[in-house]
Amino acid sequence: MNEFSKLSQKHIDELNQDGVLILPNLISEDLVHEIKADSSIWNKKISFNNRLSSLIIGSNQWIEHVGLCSLKALQLSLDLSLIDFLKKYFKSDPVIGSIAIQKKIFAEKGIPLHSDLGDGLSIFIYLTEPEKEKGITEFVKKSHETEIHENFKINTKVEDASYIDIKKSPFSTQDIMQTHGGLGTVVIFHRSIWHQLPKFSSAGREILMIQYFKKGSLAKDHLIKKSFLKMLTNSQKEVLIENSAAESSPSLVELGSNPDALGVYKIPGWKMLYYFLKYKLFSKVKNSL
Repeated sequence: MNEFSKLSQKHIDELNQDGVLILPNLISEDLVHEIKADSSIWNKKISFNNRLSSLIIGSNQWIEHVGLCSLKALQLSLDLSLIDFLKKYFKSDPVIGSIAIQKKIFAEKGIPLHSDLGDGLSIFIYLTEPEKEKGITEFVKKSHETEIHENFKINTKVEDASYIDIKKSPFSTQDIMQTHGGLGTVVIFHRSIWHQLPKFSSAGREILMIQYFKKGSLAKDHLIKKSFLKMLTNSQKEVLIENSAAESSPSLVELGSNPDALGVYKIPGWKMLYYFLKYKLFSKVKNSL
């Protein structure tokens, strides 16, 4: 597996300048189908315990322990060419902060323009084709280095990011860069870049989401099959395990939710129950039609 062999210094320069890199159809369709075959089994298992199954939170279905679900997805996130690229970008050894597969199970009103907390890079690998009706992430090019006055920011109940209304911000809709491409499209972006997910009408979008940080950063404590570990090289194990900080972020979830990777919010048990029952009800209605 060497899916990221096309990455070069030119891409690093573009990422530094624009804050986002969109690489259409980078991952082969065959590999995407293999990962989806793995995830489909887990998507059929739904409970409050993300160690044994997928997890429902809001409009999203999550597989948070990819190391138990898909060897191909794990190896892709640890592609040796990608690791070399990250070393050059960070000027440091990298570490995986988190890795998960997210599936949209309901239509959404969207997510306002926001900038994620923390440094590092996020990578979205589209396991379905990017389509407007199923939700595509949009980015404000070059905004990762823009200072935003507090007056522009929106107060939210969940402090997982900084939010603003683009109509009241220094940005223009002309600055927007849309995700584009087909199956296997890869989006690499600086976590501080301003981005949004506009309203979409259909469920079904599925993405492999990975966060990378510099060596010594906090990382989620992922569960991994011993047989999967045996298939990784020493350098891949370093990025997955050894390069992280001594302590780890909470990630072993049962009913309710521990704080996320940045420790900024907690989902109460009653809301998790509501998400679960909502999904079960809609699934029953859908299957009866």
